[in-house]
Amino acid sequence: MTRNIKPVKTAIVGCGTISDIFFQNFTQRFQIIDLVKCCDLQRSSAEAKAAQYGVQVCTIEEILADPEIELLVNLTPAGAHFGIIKAGLEAGKHVYTEKVITPDYRMTQELVELAKRRNVLFGSEPDHFLGSSWQCAAEYIEAGIIGDVTSIVTCVCQNQSIIADRLRFVTGPGGGIGYDYGIYLITQLVSLLGPATEVSGVMTTLRPQLRHMAVNHPDFLGEYTYPNEDIATASIVFASGAVAVLHMNGSSILEGPKNFWIYGTQGALSMPVASEFSGEVKLYRPGSFEPLPILPAHGFDHDSRGVGAADLAWALRLGRTPRANARLGLHCQEIIQGISESFQTRQFYRLTTTCERPRLLPKGFRKGIPGFSHDEESALAL
Repeated sequence: MTRNIKPVKTAIVGCGTISDIFFQNFTQRFQIIDLVKCCDLQRSSAEAKAAQYGVQVCTIEEILADPEIELLVNLTPAGAHFGIIKAGLEAGKHVYTEKVITPDYRMTQELVELAKRRNVLFGSEPDHFLGSSWQCAAEYIEAGIIGDVTSIVTCVCQNQSIIADRLRFVTGPGGGIGYDYGIYLITQLVSLLGPATEVSGVMTTLRPQLRHMAVNHPDFLGEYTYPNEDIATASIVFASGAVAVLHMNGSSILEGPKNFWIYGTQGALSMPVASEFSGEVKLYRPGSFEPLPILPAHGFDHDSRGVGAADLAWALRLGRTPRANARLGLHCQEIIQGISESFQTRQFYRLTTTCERPRLLPKGFRKGIPGFSHDEESALAL
């Protein structure tokens, strides 16, 4: 780093399976992050990560009391988020958290207001909208290449039973397909179209009784009650006038197709999976029956988890608003909660929050491009 921009000393809370990519990217990829500590309820998990990545094991209390730690990155299950985030904010730490911020919109709103009072930065996953394919789509929309966006249709199918056998957080708070996966779809929508105004939909559990079918599961063949939603469908109206249709089915096949189509007055875009940073983007134009594959000109074209935290760290040093900020997360979470409340009341739910559409990353900053090219992290400083 330069002499006048110091890396942000950072600690990770939660050293489960998902943490590996964060440890990798924080120690090997993002220069603005100085990862120095980690902790976990299972100390052995934290010790293994600390040994692998050269950081210090400590307790959450030690992290909160350390004046040198500026940024706390929370990677715990959603049910534990509220207490950890609140403690971090009250200790004056800047916080970046895994999705969803909390399992309840009103709890999330309390944390957003606390961060404002404490004058600290607060950001959240998913940050996949900063990936190369999605920044490419946002660039095309902003440039008017497909005209005015009129609608988006997106679909994801999963088998929550199979996922629950391998990832136990799926049966905990915030683990249903609407909250755990829907947040990817909705964050992509808001990053492309801006804030929504109202939503209607269905959120329910079609198969509440499931059986553990993984032979290595400790309760193999045992039945259990699945407490979360496995079906969520919605129509979302945006302030721009565009409409989005969502279909999320957790009682289907794991290999089910995941579609994301953007329709405009002068063209259409076919997008990759919403939970990936990159993938094939195709442009359809009037009079052409064959799509045009697009080569994105942005960075972050592979697993870039943690880029939102790195962007927050740059925002801290440069005095700007992070792109993956908690107000964006709050608005997206209210959309999800609005789907549930719409189903309960059988009426449209009118949103009470709003947010700014995240500012685009500059293009031309790629990683590993031969010849003269700025590193992709440079884009976060602009």
